[in-house]
Amino acid sequence: MTDHVLDVQDLVFHRKDQLVLDRVSLAVERGKIVGLLGANGAGKTTLFDVICGLRRQEAGSIRGVPVHRIAYLTQVITVPDALQLGELARLVYGLAAPGRIPTKGTLDQCKPKIRKKFERLWHRRAHACSYGEKRWFILMVILAIDADLYILDEPTAGVDPEYRFYIWEALSQLREKDKSVLFATHLVTEVERHADAFYFLKEGTLRRFDDAASLMQECGAESLEEAFVNYVTR
Repeated sequence: MTDHVLDVQDLVFHRKDQLVLDRVSLAVERGKIVGLLGANGAGKTTLFDVICGLRRQEAGSIRGVPVHRIAYLTQVITVPDALQLGELARLVYGLAAPGRIPTKGTLDQCKPKIRKKFERLWHRRAHACSYGEKRWFILMVILAIDADLYILDEPTAGVDPEYRFYIWEALSQLREKDKSVLFATHLVTEVERHADAFYFLKEGTLRRFDDAASLMQECGAESLEEAFVNYVTR
Protein backbone atom coordinates (compact mmCIF):
# COMPACT_ATOMS: atom_id res chain seq x y z
CA MET A 1 0.00 0.00 0.00
CA THR A 2 1.36 3.43 -0.97
CA ASP A 3 2.38 5.60 1.98
CA HIS A 4 0.89 9.05 1.34
CA VAL A 5 1.92 12.03 3.44
CA LEU A 6 -0.78 14.02 1.64
CA ASP A 7 -4.00 12.78 0.06
CA VAL A 8 -6.34 15.48 -1.26
CA GLN A 9 -9.71 14.46 -2.65
CA ASP A 10 -12.27 16.54 -4.54
CA LEU A 11 -11.41 19.97 -3.13
CA VAL A 12 -13.74 22.81 -4.10
CA PHE A 13 -12.94 26.48 -3.49
CA HIS A 14 -14.45 29.71 -4.84
CA ARG A 15 -12.95 33.19 -4.73
CA LYS A 16 -16.02 35.40 -4.87
CA ASP A 17 -17.79 34.21 -8.02
CA GLN A 18 -14.76 32.45 -9.51
CA LEU A 19 -14.36 28.69 -9.19
CA VAL A 20 -10.66 28.34 -8.39
CA LEU A 21 -10.50 24.65 -7.41
CA ASP A 22 -12.99 22.32 -9.07
CA ARG A 23 -12.97 18.91 -7.35
CA VAL A 24 -9.18 18.87 -7.19
CA SER A 25 -7.41 15.68 -6.11
CA LEU A 26 -3.69 15.30 -5.41
CA ALA A 27 -1.38 12.86 -3.64
CA VAL A 28 2.20 13.08 -2.40
CA GLU A 29 4.02 9.89 -1.48
CA ARG A 30 6.56 9.66 1.32
CA GLY A 31 10.10 10.32 0.15
CA LYS A 32 9.00 11.91 -3.14
CA ILE A 33 9.37 15.36 -4.72
CA VAL A 34 6.19 16.39 -6.53
CA GLY A 35 5.86 19.47 -8.72
CA LEU A 36 2.90 21.73 -9.49
CA LEU A 37 2.77 23.62 -12.78
CA GLY A 38 0.23 26.23 -13.82
CA ALA A 39 -0.08 29.64 -15.40
CA ASN A 40 -0.18 32.83 -13.33
CA GLY A 41 -3.46 33.01 -11.45
CA ALA A 42 -4.25 29.33 -11.96
CA GLY A 43 -4.75 28.80 -8.22
CA LYS A 44 -1.50 27.15 -7.12
CA THR A 45 -1.08 29.39 -4.07
CA THR A 46 -4.75 29.00 -3.18
CA LEU A 47 -4.39 25.22 -3.27
CA PHE A 48 -1.36 25.37 -0.98
CA ASP A 49 -3.16 27.73 1.42
CA VAL A 50 -6.12 25.35 1.63
CA ILE A 51 -3.87 22.34 2.26
CA CYS A 52 -2.08 24.21 5.06
CA GLY A 53 -5.31 25.39 6.68
CA LEU A 54 -4.94 29.08 5.83
CA ARG A 55 -8.12 28.92 3.74
CA ARG A 56 -11.07 26.59 4.15
CA GLN A 57 -12.37 24.45 1.33
CA GLU A 58 -16.09 24.31 0.57
CA ALA A 59 -16.02 20.58 -0.15
CA GLY A 60 -13.55 17.72 -0.28
CA SER A 61 -11.09 16.16 2.14
CA ILE A 62 -7.43 16.55 3.09
CA ARG A 63 -5.77 13.55 4.71
CA GLY A 64 -2.21 12.60 5.52
CA VAL A 65 0.21 13.95 8.08
CA PRO A 66 -1.24 16.51 10.53
CA VAL A 67 -0.82 20.14 9.56
CA HIS A 68 1.75 20.72 12.31
CA ARG A 69 4.02 18.26 10.47
CA ILE A 70 3.95 20.47 7.36
CA ALA A 71 6.49 23.26 6.76
CA TYR A 72 5.20 25.90 4.33
CA LEU A 73 7.25 28.44 2.36
CA THR A 74 4.83 31.05 1.03
CA GLN A 75 5.29 32.80 -2.29
CA VAL A 76 5.50 36.31 -0.84
CA ILE A 77 7.88 36.98 2.03
CA THR A 78 8.26 40.43 3.58
CA VAL A 79 11.18 41.09 5.91
CA PRO A 80 11.53 44.46 7.70
CA ASP A 81 14.66 46.20 6.42
CA ALA A 82 16.15 46.77 9.88
CA LEU A 83 15.77 43.14 10.93
CA GLN A 84 18.76 40.83 10.87
CA LEU A 85 18.04 37.59 9.05
CA GLY A 86 19.11 35.69 12.14
CA GLU A 87 16.42 37.50 14.13
CA LEU A 88 13.87 36.38 11.56
CA ALA A 89 15.13 32.81 11.90
CA ARG A 90 14.70 32.94 15.68
CA LEU A 91 11.15 34.21 15.19
CA VAL A 92 10.33 31.35 12.82
CA TYR A 93 11.87 28.78 15.15
CA GLY A 94 10.06 30.30 18.12
CA LEU A 95 6.74 29.75 16.36
CA ALA A 96 7.59 26.16 15.45
CA ALA A 97 5.86 23.42 17.42
CA PRO A 98 7.82 21.85 20.30
CA GLY A 99 10.24 19.23 19.07
CA ARG A 100 10.47 20.74 15.59
CA ILE A 101 13.01 23.45 16.37
CA PRO A 102 16.32 22.48 14.77
CA THR A 103 19.41 21.87 16.83
CA LYS A 104 22.82 23.31 16.11
CA GLY A 105 23.70 19.99 14.50
CA THR A 106 21.27 20.69 11.67
CA LEU A 107 23.49 23.41 10.26
CA ASP A 108 26.61 21.38 10.94
CA GLN A 109 25.32 18.74 8.50
CA CYS A 110 25.46 21.23 5.62
CA LYS A 111 28.47 21.46 3.36
CA PRO A 112 31.07 23.96 4.66
CA LYS A 113 30.47 26.35 1.75
CA ILE A 114 26.71 26.45 2.39
CA ARG A 115 27.18 26.74 6.16
CA LYS A 116 29.54 29.68 5.66
CA LYS A 117 27.04 31.49 3.42
CA PHE A 118 24.24 30.86 5.90
CA GLU A 119 26.28 32.12 8.86
CA ARG A 120 27.34 35.21 6.91
CA LEU A 121 23.73 36.10 6.10
CA TRP A 122 22.61 35.37 9.67
CA HIS A 123 24.15 38.63 10.92
CA ARG A 124 23.22 40.76 7.92
CA ARG A 125 20.25 43.13 7.96
CA ALA A 126 17.54 42.56 5.40
CA HIS A 127 18.12 45.86 3.59
CA ALA A 128 21.69 44.75 2.82
CA CYS A 129 20.60 41.46 1.23
CA SER A 130 19.40 40.76 -2.27
CA TYR A 131 15.97 39.22 -2.80
CA GLY A 132 17.59 35.94 -3.79
CA GLU A 133 19.77 35.86 -0.67
CA LYS A 134 16.77 36.48 1.58
CA ARG A 135 14.66 33.85 -0.13
CA TRP A 136 17.44 31.25 0.01
CA PHE A 137 18.12 32.00 3.68
CA ILE A 138 14.45 31.74 4.64
CA LEU A 139 14.09 28.52 2.68
CA MET A 140 17.07 27.03 4.53
CA VAL A 141 15.44 28.08 7.81
CA ILE A 142 12.21 26.31 6.78
CA LEU A 143 14.03 23.18 5.64
CA ALA A 144 15.85 22.94 8.97
CA ILE A 145 12.52 22.48 10.78
CA ASP A 146 11.64 18.86 11.38
CA ALA A 147 8.63 18.11 9.17
CA ASP A 148 7.27 15.26 7.08
CA LEU A 149 6.09 17.41 4.18
CA TYR A 150 7.61 20.64 2.86
CA ILE A 151 5.26 22.73 0.72
CA LEU A 152 7.21 25.35 -1.24
CA ASP A 153 5.51 28.02 -3.34
CA GLU A 154 7.99 28.92 -6.11
CA PRO A 155 11.08 28.31 -3.96
CA THR A 156 13.56 29.44 -6.63
CA ALA A 157 11.71 32.55 -7.84
CA GLY A 158 14.14 35.47 -8.08
CA VAL A 159 17.08 33.28 -7.07
CA ASP A 160 20.27 33.23 -9.13
CA PRO A 161 21.68 29.95 -10.53
CA GLU A 162 24.17 29.48 -7.67
CA TYR A 163 21.57 29.64 -4.91
CA ARG A 164 19.11 27.69 -7.06
CA PHE A 165 21.67 24.89 -7.20
CA TYR A 166 21.99 24.93 -3.40
CA ILE A 167 18.19 24.78 -3.03
CA TRP A 168 17.83 21.67 -5.16
CA GLU A 169 20.80 20.09 -3.45
CA ALA A 170 19.08 20.60 -0.09
CA LEU A 171 15.76 19.22 -1.39
CA SER A 172 17.49 16.14 -2.76
CA GLN A 173 18.99 15.53 0.68
CA LEU A 174 15.50 15.71 2.20
CA ARG A 175 14.29 13.05 -0.22
CA GLU A 176 17.18 10.81 0.85
CA LYS A 177 15.90 11.18 4.44
CA ASP A 178 12.44 9.97 3.33
CA LYS A 179 10.95 13.46 3.57
CA SER A 180 8.46 14.70 0.98
CA VAL A 181 8.31 17.94 -1.01
CA LEU A 182 5.46 19.57 -2.92
CA PHE A 183 6.58 22.63 -4.87
CA ALA A 184 5.04 25.07 -7.32
CA THR A 185 7.11 26.54 -10.13
CA HIS A 186 6.98 28.35 -13.45
CA LEU A 187 10.28 26.81 -14.51
CA VAL A 188 9.30 23.73 -16.46
CA THR A 189 12.87 22.45 -16.41
CA GLU A 190 12.63 22.10 -12.62
CA VAL A 191 9.84 19.53 -12.80
CA GLU A 192 11.71 17.73 -15.56
CA ARG A 193 14.97 17.52 -13.62
CA HIS A 194 13.87 17.22 -10.02
CA ALA A 195 10.27 16.01 -9.66
CA ASP A 196 9.32 12.35 -9.34
CA ALA A 197 5.92 13.34 -10.73
CA PHE A 198 4.04 16.58 -11.30
CA TYR A 199 0.56 18.05 -11.57
CA PHE A 200 -0.75 20.65 -13.98
CA LEU A 201 -3.40 23.07 -12.69
CA LYS A 202 -5.59 24.64 -15.36
CA GLU A 203 -9.04 26.22 -15.06
CA GLY A 204 -9.50 24.77 -11.60
CA THR A 205 -8.69 21.17 -12.50
CA LEU A 206 -5.58 19.05 -11.91
CA ARG A 207 -3.90 16.48 -14.12
CA ARG A 208 -1.06 14.26 -12.92
CA PHE A 209 1.89 13.38 -15.14
CA ASP A 210 4.55 10.87 -14.18
CA ASP A 211 7.20 12.46 -16.38
CA ALA A 212 7.82 15.28 -18.84
CA ALA A 213 7.65 12.95 -21.84
CA SER A 214 4.00 12.10 -21.17
CA LEU A 215 3.01 15.79 -21.17
CA MET A 216 5.03 16.47 -24.32
CA GLN A 217 3.45 13.51 -26.09
CA GLU A 218 -0.08 14.55 -25.13
CA CYS A 219 0.52 18.11 -26.35
CA GLY A 220 2.40 17.11 -29.51
CA ALA A 221 5.38 19.18 -28.39
CA GLU A 222 9.10 18.80 -28.91
CA SER A 223 10.04 20.51 -25.63
CA LEU A 224 8.52 20.88 -22.20
CA GLU A 225 8.29 24.65 -22.68
CA GLU A 226 6.23 24.15 -25.83
CA ALA A 227 4.10 21.57 -24.04
CA PHE A 228 3.42 24.06 -21.23
CA VAL A 229 2.20 26.69 -23.69
CA ASN A 230 0.13 24.20 -25.67
CA TYR A 231 -1.50 22.84 -22.52
CA VAL A 232 -2.53 26.20 -21.04
CA THR A 233 -3.81 27.60 -24.36
CA ARG A 234 -5.69 24.65 -25.80
